[in-house]
Amino acid sequence: MSDTNTPKTKVKKESQLLGVLRRLKKNKLAMLGGVILIIIVLAAIFAPFLTPYTYEEMDYANVLSGPSRQHLCGTDNLGRDLLTRMLYGARYSLALGFVSVIFSQVFGITIGSIVGYYGGRVEDVVMRILDVIQSIPGTLFTITVAAVFGSGFVNTILALGITHIPGSARTTRALVLSVRKNDYLEAAEACNCSDIRKIATHILPNILSYMIVSWTTATAYTILQAASLSYIGLGVQPPAPEWGALVTAARSYLRDYTYLMIFPCICIALTVLSLNLLGDGLRDAMDPKMKR
Repeated sequence: MSDTNTPKTKVKKESQLLGVLRRLKKNKLAMLGGVILIIIVLAAIFAPFLTPYTYEEMDYANVLSGPSRQHLCGTDNLGRDLLTRMLYGARYSLALGFVSVIFSQVFGITIGSIVGYYGGRVEDVVMRILDVIQSIPGTLFTITVAAVFGSGFVNTILALGITHIPGSARTTRALVLSVRKNDYLEAAEACNCSDIRKIATHILPNILSYMIVSWTTATAYTILQAASLSYIGLGVQPPAPEWGALVTAARSYLRDYTYLMIFPCICIALTVLSLNLLGDGLRDAMDPKMKR
């Protein structure tokens, strides 16, 4: 006869966020990417405390001097410390990546949610417009938009953000279509929830995990595009120490002073690599098949 007074053991259910973090910790490459990204972000934030120079300070006694104890990454053609300019340049490059992706996601999620939820003729018209835009090669479209707005930090953000709106809208629409017929939406409809509330509180939270993965890869690609625009004269221009602008300034000295281009390119490569590794790790951690 079983003892009915025996206390029952309560099994604590793991939250979805903790489950994702637990699986993410097992991915060594994703953790490496996260550590590299954190280091770069912290270096950008605390740049004034990591170097004794300002990014505009000139040392005429050490013009185009190679890496040394005084200047760890050398100096440029005006005697400015290259390490300092790269640390401050991280602020520009990271801001271009993150802000332009946020800009594109705000509009892309709005458009994709509306057309994916309502469908019908509006969806057909919007999707055909997006098809026309995306038929243009991405780099060419970015260059065209950047040429219209002109160079500069804010204009580069607008150019990059506008370029990525169609892709964001299409991705959001596909995700909305995948959950539009789920039971919890039928329950919300039975409770007379408004369409805005159903989209904001039921649809978007359930597709957020998939969107986060796309955000990381989009940010990596945007940082690379921003550097490319600066290199051809349509992005952030010198004397701003954005990484692409540093590479542009180093073109004239590539043969004799290779370090001027190597170090900024390493910064770009490490940032893009860290975001891609983190994005791949998040994709695997958020995959339901990985929960087994």
